[in-house]
Amino acid sequence: MKSQNSTTPHSGNNSVQPKVALIAEGGGQRGIFTAGVLDAWLEQEYDPFDLFIGTSAGSQNLTSYLARQKGYAKRLIRGLSRHKRFFQLGRGLMGKHIVDLDWYFDKTTEVNRALDFKTAKASLGDRELLITATNARDRKPYFLSPTGEGQQWRELLKASSALPFLYKQGVKLTPWLNALAANELGKTEIQSESDFYLDGGLAAPLPVREAYNRGARKIVVIRTVDEAFQAQSAWISKLKSFVEVSGYCPKTIDYLLQHEQAYEDELAFIANPPKDVEIIQIFANQKLYSKLLGSSNDDLRFDYKLGLAAGNNYLKNHHPDQDDYKHSYIA
Repeated sequence: MKSQNSTTPHSGNNSVQPKVALIAEGGGQRGIFTAGVLDAWLEQEYDPFDLFIGTSAGSQNLTSYLARQKGYAKRLIRGLSRHKRFFQLGRGLMGKHIVDLDWYFDKTTEVNRALDFKTAKASLGDRELLITATNARDRKPYFLSPTGEGQQWRELLKASSALPFLYKQGVKLTPWLNALAANELGKTEIQSESDFYLDGGLAAPLPVREAYNRGARKIVVIRTVDEAFQAQSAWISKLKSFVEVSGYCPKTIDYLLQHEQAYEDELAFIANPPKDVEIIQIFANQKLYSKLLGSSNDDLRFDYKLGLAAGNNYLKNHHPDQDDYKHSYIA
């Protein structure tokens, strides 16, 4: 594991305890590295965070972390995301979803694959979880809080993972979004009934600045790219190849260009952050072998082990005294 500190911690005397944020980057099946990091922390009952922000696969990982379901994300990535029903490029030629998120999330309602939303809500308590989604109409990022109700939470996760082209027009969230608009966006207007929401990584691929704006002064970011390659996020080149092969509409290319600009802006913020914030990035200490889609079981198993090692090394380097964080864990 390699962790990068962008600045030294703020040393000023402030009576208000600054927030500690955890951000989980997306990346499709590469999220199995994040699953390993979080499982290592669950094993050690480590959860000192005040704010959680997840994008795409990152939001799924954070949910299972809050649900205290060690091994859950790994099981779904190695099982469901590799199932022939989940990903079929040929379905796009028939006007259907190439990635069947409906089937995927329906599977999470089954007894042996159920996400424990009740425990997730209880462990979250009065802390904040934000799931990112991109509005297909205005292309702005939305940071949405689950209510704790399973169907609503599941739909937010689906929207956050709905890549354009792979999952057609996106997910309609209007029934739930209206109740959250004033809280999350500082607006009171009702969203359009025709609004659909897409992968949060399009507009907010690495929402470090958002965490800072919400009061976080220590921000831990679990990355799903190799440390030496940060020009664009993991899934962009793969998605571009899908689009180019299919000759799909230019609108999808526009989304990708927007993503790249947003990604570069966040990397610039991380490289030159305000003086009062500490940003710690967690990378794998070797090249990740998994991909957005189509990873082998061996590659996923390898990257999960890298995640476990990274999570344990983070605790060793940043919290050598286990008692420093045991008290903050709520199961």
